[in-house]
Amino acid sequence: MVVLVIVAIGSALVVPMVEGGYEGREVRRAARQIAATMHYCRGEAVALGQPQELVIDAVENSIHTTGWGRWAVLTDRAVIEDVHGGQAFSDGVVQILFFPNGSTSGAEVIIAGRRDRREHRLSIVLDPLLGTVHVGDATG
Repeated sequence: MVVLVIVAIGSALVVPMVEGGYEGREVRRAARQIAATMHYCRGEAVALGQPQELVIDAVENSIHTTGWGRWAVLTDRAVIEDVHGGQAFSDGVVQILFFPNGSTSGAEVIIAGRRDRREHRLSIVLDPLLGTVHVGDATG
């Protein structure tokens, strides 16, 4: 009986920690996916000599590039919490432009865990002049 109680207590403690680990991993994966898509759009704009776009839809929790060349729906454990910069089309939909000279319209995208938005938050910052992308902890 004592062994069963110890196992039950251990399981009650371990399951939330494992779940939090999954959520943290999915937030990092979503941030890397958005950052990689930003790099892709910048490279395509420079290589093709034509502006490219990245559309971020916070309501649908998805992203897509010019002509839907690349698209993704983010995991259900990570959500697009906020987008600063770019051009807002409608509620939660933002367009970020990438220009042939390597510059961008600039933006900051905040990704958070669905369950605990304070613990798992990352910021993807797109520099408007250089087009560089930086992923780091979100403040606030």
